[in-house]
Order: sequence, then C-alpha cells, then structure tokens
Amino acid sequence: MIPVARTQRWAAQRRNRPWLVGSAAVVGSMAAVAVVMVYTASASEPRQSASYADPVLGGGPGCEPTRNDQLVRGNGTGSTTSGPDVILAFQYAYYVARSGSDARAVTTTDASVPSAEVIGAGIKSVPAGTQHCVMITPMADGRFDVVITEIRPDAAVRTYRQFVTVTTGPGVVSIAKIAPPT
Repeated sequence: MIPVARTQRWAAQRRNRPWLVGSAAVVGSMAAVAVVMVYTASASEPRQSASYADPVLGGGPGCEPTRNDQLVRGNGTGSTTSGPDVILAFQYAYYVARSGSDARAVTTTDASVPSAEVIGAGIKSVPAGTQHCVMITPMADGRFDVVITEIRPDAAVRTYRQFVTVTTGPGVVSIAKIAPPT
C-alpha cells in the first residue's frame, strides 16, 4: 500500500507540471526573440565610414553611402579631389544638374568623352526625376570599374557599366576617358 502523503505529493507535482512546462516554453521563446532582435539590430547598423549627411558621397535608401579602398558608392555632388569623387561629380552633373557642360567641366579638354552637346542630348533622353546610384571599384591598371544604376520615375531600373580613366593635374583630378568595359 502506498502511503497517503506520498500519493498527495505525487498528485500535487503532476498538477504543477503543466505550469512548469508552460513557463519554460515562454521563457525559451522570449530568449529566442531577444537573440533575434539583438542580431537584427547589429546586422542593420551601418557599416560604412560615410554618412547620409556627406554631400560629396550622397546616398540614401537604395544607395547606401560607402567609401573604402575597394568600393565607393553614392550619388552625391562629388568633387575633383580623387578619382571616385570626380566620377561622382560627372554623374551628379548628368542626373541631378542635368547639364552636359557641367559634366564635361570635370573632364580634361582632350578627354575621350563626348562633347557637352552630345552629353546634353543623352541627358534629355533620361526622364527628369530619375534617381541614380554609382558604384566605383578601382582596377589593377589604374582605371575604375563604374556601375551606374538608374531608377526612373516609372520604377524602371537600368544599369550601365563603364571603365573610367582619370588623370591628376595640379590640385585637381579630371576624367580622361570613359569607355565600355573591355
């Protein structure tokens, strides 16, 4: 015969078991959610050295600004202080300022690039309001591999690739050649 006290204790333990199992499941679920939230937060932190406030590099949704030795990405105003910056300046003149003469102004006078008028005609073929993002990768031979992504107002996306050669003059970097990939 089983003593009554032991039977009562065993019955009490059985009644508490679902509560214990349920509590363990809730705690485990909450821990899993916490791990996912921490991972997601750390994975979504910016990993580039530039910020959206950098007018030279630009950036924004779909064109996160990046600047390191292997890649420059942006859509900012650019400048004439480096190869990637002068490429950004050319594309900014094309897509934002929509000026063939501004684009040609960041090239050498004898550059293997179309005239300001021809560039202007190309600009007119692109709908106003087209957004762009430029990805610039240095190549071993000193040129830059440039990929331009257009997002047109009708949501059509087009991508163009070109190899750009730059030259450094006194205090200024200019584009000397824009060519299709070879």
